[in-house]
Amino acid sequence: MMRIALVFALLLSLPTGSAAQAGKAAFDEGMRLMRLNKADAAEKQFERAIAADPTNGNYHLWLGNAVGQQAGSASVIRQPFMARRIKAEFERAVALDPELLDARDGLIQFYLMAPGVMGGSAAKAREQQREIAKRNTFRGQLAAATVAWADKDTAGTERALRAAIAAQPDSARTVISLAQRQVGWGRVPAAFGTLDDFLARHPGDIAVRFQIGRLAANSGQQLERGEKLLRELVAEPEWESTNLRPSRAAVHYRLGMVLEKSGKKPDARAAYERAVALDPQLKPAKDALAALR
Repeated sequence: MMRIALVFALLLSLPTGSAAQAGKAAFDEGMRLMRLNKADAAEKQFERAIAADPTNGNYHLWLGNAVGQQAGSASVIRQPFMARRIKAEFERAVALDPELLDARDGLIQFYLMAPGVMGGSAAKAREQQREIAKRNTFRGQLAAATVAWADKDTAGTERALRAAIAAQPDSARTVISLAQRQVGWGRVPAAFGTLDDFLARHPGDIAVRFQIGRLAANSGQQLERGEKLLRELVAEPEWESTNLRPSRAAVHYRLGMVLEKSGKKPDARAAYERAVALDPQLKPAKDALAALR
Protein backbone atom coordinates (compact mmCIF):
# COMPACT_ATOMS: atom_id res chain seq x y z
CA MET A 1 0.00 0.00 0.00
CA MET A 2 2.78 2.40 0.94
CA ARG A 3 4.53 1.88 -2.41
CA ILE A 4 1.29 2.57 -4.28
CA ALA A 5 0.78 5.74 -2.25
CA LEU A 6 4.30 6.95 -3.08
CA VAL A 7 3.81 6.33 -6.79
CA PHE A 8 0.49 8.15 -6.66
CA ALA A 9 2.08 11.12 -4.88
CA LEU A 10 4.84 11.24 -7.49
CA LEU A 11 2.34 11.24 -10.32
CA LEU A 12 0.45 14.10 -8.69
CA SER A 13 3.68 16.13 -8.52
CA LEU A 14 4.32 15.88 -12.26
CA PRO A 15 3.09 18.77 -14.42
CA THR A 16 -0.02 18.29 -16.48
CA GLY A 17 0.18 18.54 -20.24
CA SER A 18 -1.02 22.16 -20.25
CA ALA A 19 1.35 23.14 -17.42
CA ALA A 20 4.29 21.53 -19.23
CA GLN A 21 3.38 23.41 -22.42
CA ALA A 22 3.11 26.69 -20.50
CA GLY A 23 6.48 26.04 -18.89
CA LYS A 24 8.13 25.35 -22.23
CA ALA A 25 6.58 28.44 -23.82
CA ALA A 26 7.87 30.63 -20.98
CA PHE A 27 11.30 28.97 -21.16
CA ASP A 28 11.54 29.49 -24.93
CA GLU A 29 10.66 33.15 -24.48
CA GLY A 30 13.28 33.46 -21.76
CA MET A 31 15.92 32.00 -24.07
CA ARG A 32 14.93 34.44 -26.81
CA LEU A 33 15.36 37.32 -24.36
CA MET A 34 18.74 36.01 -23.24
CA ARG A 35 19.93 36.04 -26.85
CA LEU A 36 18.90 39.72 -26.93
CA ASN A 37 20.87 40.37 -23.70
CA LYS A 38 17.68 41.13 -21.79
CA ALA A 39 18.46 39.04 -18.75
CA ASP A 40 16.08 40.92 -16.42
CA ALA A 41 13.10 40.17 -18.65
CA ALA A 42 14.34 36.60 -19.21
CA GLU A 43 14.50 36.07 -15.46
CA LYS A 44 10.75 36.62 -15.17
CA GLN A 45 10.07 34.14 -17.97
CA PHE A 46 12.23 31.47 -16.35
CA GLU A 47 10.38 32.05 -13.09
CA ARG A 48 7.12 31.44 -14.94
CA ALA A 49 8.55 28.27 -16.46
CA ILE A 50 9.53 26.98 -13.01
CA ALA A 51 6.12 27.86 -11.59
CA ALA A 52 4.56 25.71 -14.32
CA ASP A 53 7.10 22.87 -14.03
CA PRO A 54 9.29 23.08 -10.89
CA THR A 55 10.90 19.68 -11.56
CA ASN A 56 12.73 20.75 -14.75
CA GLY A 57 16.39 21.22 -13.87
CA ASN A 58 17.13 23.13 -17.08
CA TYR A 59 14.67 25.86 -16.07
CA HIS A 60 16.51 26.34 -12.77
CA LEU A 61 19.86 26.39 -14.59
CA TRP A 62 18.77 29.20 -16.86
CA LEU A 63 17.17 31.17 -14.07
CA GLY A 64 20.56 31.04 -12.35
CA ASN A 65 22.23 32.14 -15.59
CA ALA A 66 19.84 35.06 -16.01
CA VAL A 67 20.42 36.28 -12.45
CA GLY A 68 24.17 35.78 -12.88
CA GLN A 69 24.25 37.88 -16.03
CA GLN A 70 22.77 40.78 -14.05
CA ALA A 71 24.96 40.39 -10.97
CA GLY A 72 28.03 42.10 -12.42
CA SER A 73 26.22 45.41 -12.84
CA ALA A 74 24.10 45.15 -9.68
CA SER A 75 24.64 47.30 -6.59
CA VAL A 76 26.92 46.08 -3.83
CA ILE A 77 23.86 45.71 -1.62
CA ARG A 78 22.05 43.43 -4.08
CA GLN A 79 24.98 41.26 -5.07
CA PRO A 80 25.05 39.01 -1.95
CA PHE A 81 21.35 38.23 -2.38
CA MET A 82 21.83 37.52 -6.06
CA ALA A 83 24.83 35.30 -5.33
CA ARG A 84 22.80 33.17 -2.94
CA ARG A 85 20.04 32.88 -5.50
CA ILE A 86 22.42 31.87 -8.30
CA LYS A 87 23.94 29.18 -6.07
CA ALA A 88 20.52 27.90 -5.01
CA GLU A 89 19.25 27.64 -8.60
CA PHE A 90 22.34 25.80 -9.84
CA GLU A 91 22.24 23.44 -6.89
CA ARG A 92 18.54 22.80 -7.45
CA ALA A 93 19.23 22.09 -11.13
CA VAL A 94 21.87 19.50 -10.22
CA ALA A 95 19.63 17.92 -7.59
CA LEU A 96 16.84 17.55 -10.14
CA ASP A 97 19.12 16.35 -12.94
CA PRO A 98 22.59 15.11 -11.89
CA GLU A 99 23.51 14.71 -15.58
CA LEU A 100 23.03 18.44 -16.27
CA LEU A 101 26.69 19.27 -16.80
CA ASP A 102 26.07 22.94 -17.58
CA ALA A 103 24.63 23.34 -14.09
CA ARG A 104 27.69 21.69 -12.58
CA ASP A 105 29.88 24.02 -14.66
CA GLY A 106 27.84 26.93 -13.32
CA LEU A 107 28.51 25.77 -9.78
CA ILE A 108 32.24 25.54 -10.51
CA GLN A 109 32.26 29.13 -11.76
CA PHE A 110 30.28 30.24 -8.72
CA TYR A 111 32.42 28.39 -6.17
CA LEU A 112 35.62 29.78 -7.70
CA MET A 113 34.44 33.38 -7.99
CA ALA A 114 32.37 33.87 -4.83
CA PRO A 115 34.05 34.70 -1.52
CA GLY A 116 33.70 32.16 1.25
CA VAL A 117 31.05 34.16 3.09
CA MET A 118 28.83 33.89 0.00
CA GLY A 119 29.40 30.17 -0.44
CA GLY A 120 32.57 30.13 -2.52
CA SER A 121 34.77 27.07 -2.10
CA ALA A 122 37.67 25.73 -4.16
CA ALA A 123 37.09 22.28 -2.65
CA LYS A 124 33.47 22.26 -3.80
CA ALA A 125 34.56 23.41 -7.26
CA ARG A 126 36.94 20.44 -7.48
CA GLU A 127 34.18 18.13 -6.31
CA GLN A 128 31.95 19.30 -9.17
CA GLN A 129 34.84 18.89 -11.61
CA ARG A 130 35.23 15.27 -10.54
CA GLU A 131 31.50 14.67 -10.97
CA ILE A 132 31.64 16.08 -14.49
CA ALA A 133 34.70 13.97 -15.34
CA LYS A 134 32.82 10.82 -14.27
CA ARG A 135 30.16 11.59 -16.86
CA ASN A 136 32.10 13.16 -19.73
CA THR A 137 35.88 13.08 -20.25
CA PHE A 138 35.95 16.13 -22.51
CA ARG A 139 33.83 18.31 -20.25
CA GLY A 140 35.75 17.06 -17.23
CA GLN A 141 39.04 18.25 -18.72
CA LEU A 142 37.54 21.64 -19.55
CA ALA A 143 36.36 21.93 -15.97
CA ALA A 144 39.82 20.89 -14.75
CA ALA A 145 41.31 23.70 -16.85
CA THR A 146 38.91 26.19 -15.24
CA VAL A 147 39.91 25.07 -11.74
CA ALA A 148 43.63 25.09 -12.60
CA TRP A 149 43.33 28.59 -14.09
CA ALA A 150 41.71 29.85 -10.89
CA ASP A 151 44.60 28.30 -8.95
CA LYS A 152 47.05 30.17 -11.23
CA ASP A 153 48.40 26.76 -12.24
CA THR A 154 49.72 27.44 -15.75
CA ALA A 155 51.02 23.93 -16.38
CA GLY A 156 47.82 22.36 -15.08
CA THR A 157 45.67 24.63 -17.23
CA GLU A 158 47.57 23.79 -20.42
CA ARG A 159 47.69 20.09 -19.56
CA ALA A 160 43.92 19.96 -19.06
CA LEU A 161 43.17 21.90 -22.24
CA ARG A 162 45.45 19.66 -24.29
CA ALA A 163 43.72 16.61 -22.80
CA ALA A 164 40.38 18.14 -23.77
CA ILE A 165 41.63 18.70 -27.33
CA ALA A 166 42.81 15.08 -27.46
CA ALA A 167 39.37 13.92 -26.27
CA GLN A 168 37.56 16.06 -28.84
CA PRO A 169 40.02 17.24 -31.52
CA ASP A 170 37.33 18.88 -33.66
CA SER A 171 36.39 21.40 -30.96
CA ALA A 172 37.43 24.83 -32.21
CA ARG A 173 36.31 26.38 -28.92
CA THR A 174 38.90 24.41 -26.91
CA VAL A 175 41.70 25.17 -29.37
CA ILE A 176 40.87 28.87 -29.25
CA SER A 177 40.76 28.77 -25.46
CA LEU A 178 44.24 27.25 -25.29
CA ALA A 179 45.60 29.75 -27.81
CA GLN A 180 44.17 32.66 -25.82
CA ARG A 181 45.72 31.33 -22.63
CA GLN A 182 49.07 31.00 -24.40
CA VAL A 183 48.85 34.62 -25.52
CA GLY A 184 48.13 35.62 -21.92
CA TRP A 185 51.27 33.76 -20.86
CA GLY A 186 53.31 35.70 -23.43
CA ARG A 187 53.71 32.72 -25.78
CA VAL A 188 52.45 34.18 -29.03
CA PRO A 189 54.34 31.77 -31.36
CA ALA A 190 52.88 28.82 -29.40
CA ALA A 191 49.40 30.30 -29.83
CA PHE A 192 49.90 30.53 -33.59
CA GLY A 193 51.05 26.91 -33.54
CA THR A 194 47.98 25.77 -31.61
CA LEU A 195 45.65 27.46 -34.09
CA ASP A 196 47.68 26.21 -37.07
CA ASP A 197 47.43 22.60 -35.92
CA PHE A 198 43.64 22.85 -35.95
CA LEU A 199 43.52 24.75 -39.22
CA ALA A 200 45.58 22.04 -40.93
CA ARG A 201 42.72 19.64 -40.20
CA HIS A 202 39.90 22.14 -40.79
CA PRO A 203 41.18 24.66 -43.36
CA GLY A 204 37.77 26.25 -43.87
CA ASP A 205 36.98 26.93 -40.22
CA ILE A 206 35.82 30.55 -39.94
CA ALA A 207 36.38 30.94 -36.20
CA VAL A 208 39.99 29.76 -36.19
CA ARG A 209 40.92 31.67 -39.35
CA PHE A 210 39.59 34.79 -37.68
CA GLN A 211 41.55 34.04 -34.51
CA ILE A 212 44.78 33.84 -36.49
CA GLY A 213 43.99 37.17 -38.14
CA ARG A 214 43.08 38.66 -34.77
CA LEU A 215 46.32 37.38 -33.23
CA ALA A 216 48.30 38.90 -36.10
CA ALA A 217 46.50 42.20 -35.57
CA ASN A 218 47.12 42.25 -31.82
CA SER A 219 50.70 40.96 -31.84
CA GLY A 220 52.04 42.54 -35.01
CA GLN A 221 53.39 39.11 -36.00
CA GLN A 222 52.59 37.24 -39.23
CA LEU A 223 50.92 40.37 -40.62
CA GLU A 224 51.02 39.26 -44.25
CA ARG A 225 49.33 35.97 -43.41
CA GLY A 226 46.82 37.69 -41.13
CA GLU A 227 45.86 40.05 -43.95
CA LYS A 228 45.43 37.13 -46.35
CA LEU A 229 43.15 35.18 -43.99
CA LEU A 230 41.04 38.20 -43.07
CA ARG A 231 40.60 39.19 -46.72
CA GLU A 232 39.50 35.63 -47.46
CA LEU A 233 36.91 35.92 -44.70
CA VAL A 234 35.66 39.22 -46.11
CA ALA A 235 35.08 37.42 -49.42
CA GLU A 236 33.21 34.51 -47.78
CA PRO A 237 29.43 34.22 -48.18
CA GLU A 238 27.40 35.45 -45.23
CA TRP A 239 27.60 33.42 -42.02
CA GLU A 240 25.76 33.61 -38.71
CA SER A 241 27.67 35.46 -36.01
CA THR A 242 28.01 33.36 -32.83
CA ASN A 243 30.18 33.26 -29.71
CA LEU A 244 32.90 31.73 -31.87
CA ARG A 245 32.19 33.18 -35.28
CA PRO A 246 32.83 36.92 -35.52
CA SER A 247 30.60 39.54 -37.05
CA ARG A 248 31.62 40.90 -40.45
CA ALA A 249 32.28 44.24 -38.79
CA ALA A 250 34.78 42.57 -36.46
CA VAL A 251 36.60 41.03 -39.43
CA HIS A 252 36.92 44.42 -41.15
CA TYR A 253 38.11 45.99 -37.90
CA ARG A 254 40.87 43.40 -37.42
CA LEU A 255 41.81 43.70 -41.08
CA GLY A 256 42.18 47.44 -40.51
CA MET A 257 44.50 46.78 -37.59
CA VAL A 258 46.67 44.46 -39.68
CA LEU A 259 46.81 46.94 -42.56
CA GLU A 260 47.66 49.83 -40.25
CA LYS A 261 50.51 47.88 -38.62
CA SER A 262 51.72 46.96 -42.12
CA GLY A 263 51.95 50.66 -42.99
CA LYS A 264 49.00 50.57 -45.41
CA LYS A 265 47.07 53.43 -43.86
CA PRO A 266 44.69 54.25 -46.74
CA ASP A 267 43.60 50.61 -46.90
CA ALA A 268 43.34 50.50 -43.12
CA ARG A 269 41.08 53.57 -43.15
CA ALA A 270 38.81 51.89 -45.71
CA ALA A 271 38.60 48.75 -43.57
CA TYR A 272 37.73 50.75 -40.45
CA GLU A 273 35.11 52.72 -42.36
CA ARG A 274 33.53 49.49 -43.55
CA ALA A 275 33.53 48.10 -40.01
CA VAL A 276 31.76 51.21 -38.69
CA ALA A 277 29.27 51.16 -41.56
CA LEU A 278 28.38 47.56 -40.71
CA ASP A 279 28.23 48.21 -36.97
CA PRO A 280 28.02 51.86 -35.86
CA GLN A 281 28.29 50.69 -32.22
CA LEU A 282 31.71 49.07 -32.72
CA LYS A 283 33.66 51.56 -30.61
CA PRO A 284 37.19 50.15 -31.19
CA ALA A 285 36.71 50.57 -34.94
CA LYS A 286 35.35 54.11 -34.48
CA ASP A 287 38.28 55.01 -32.24
CA ALA A 288 40.80 53.52 -34.68
CA LEU A 289 39.25 55.43 -37.56
CA ALA A 290 39.31 58.70 -35.61
CA ALA A 291 42.98 58.16 -34.74
CA LEU A 292 43.86 57.79 -38.44
CA ARG A 293 42.18 61.01 -39.46
